[in-house]
Amino acid sequence: MSSPLVVGAVSIGPADNGPAPCRAAAERALERLAAAGAGLAVLPELFDAPYAAALDPAARPIPAEPLDGPRARWAAALSARTGVAIVYGAAVEIGAGLPLNAAVLARPDGGVDVVAAKIHLPPAGAGEDFGEADHFAPGPAEVGTFEVGGVRLAALVCYDRRFPECWRHAAVAGADCVVVPVAGPAAADPPALFRAELTTHARANGLYAVAAARFGTETATGRPVRHDGETVAFDPDGRTLAALPPDVAAEILVTVDPTVCRAARDANATAARLRLPAQPPSRRPT
Repeated sequence: MSSPLVVGAVSIGPADNGPAPCRAAAERALERLAAAGAGLAVLPELFDAPYAAALDPAARPIPAEPLDGPRARWAAALSARTGVAIVYGAAVEIGAGLPLNAAVLARPDGGVDVVAAKIHLPPAGAGEDFGEADHFAPGPAEVGTFEVGGVRLAALVCYDRRFPECWRHAAVAGADCVVVPVAGPAAADPPALFRAELTTHARANGLYAVAAARFGTETATGRPVRHDGETVAFDPDGRTLAALPPDVAAEILVTVDPTVCRAARDANATAARLRLPAQPPSRRPT
């Protein structure tokens, strides 16, 4: 039987002054989380780079590195020093084409792996010529799981949280917790939609949802870019476990207990009785 896993989620502010201040903030948070007994820390999407998806990638590319590059080596060293596994968001080179907008897992033993790549790339915003599809290649249309401390988790990168199918695939794959690295603007969203998405999907699938968000307004790209997500966590019944106020450089800490997930699924009519397959059957042409 799996033991509970203590998970921390970290808010990181604007990256106007390059990656060093963002990484320093992450290091301070990891030290605090390690002292509190965390086994896993989640950093936001593209946590140490300005969000430049609305700009021409030929003029302002989002900085990507290979999986054995300086960012990954920094994360692996931080994980080894603190003893805390880290999921962080980064642009990862995959060859000659566009990079992936990825969630990367760094482990205390030095291992570094991509555990998710953004499947759905948001379109260009109103009045903008470029969007994430101009900067990134879409990830494979699949949601896998990974294990930390005996607990099975899945990662959804930012916009992928919007699609119920992603959560259903995570639950079917055996995840007890979905971590969501978040960044970027969501100016068209109604108030409270972000939390409503996470709490609904957590309850419907009987799993924990833990989001780590960027905050504040970046100006490094020459235009103001507001980060609109929240660092927040929900339990398998959809109840709020922890949340940070806007624009606060801090972290939350929650305990993910697989036995709580199983009890929630047994008691929840939605999670216990869903009969549709994770992948709908193909239709023959009519």
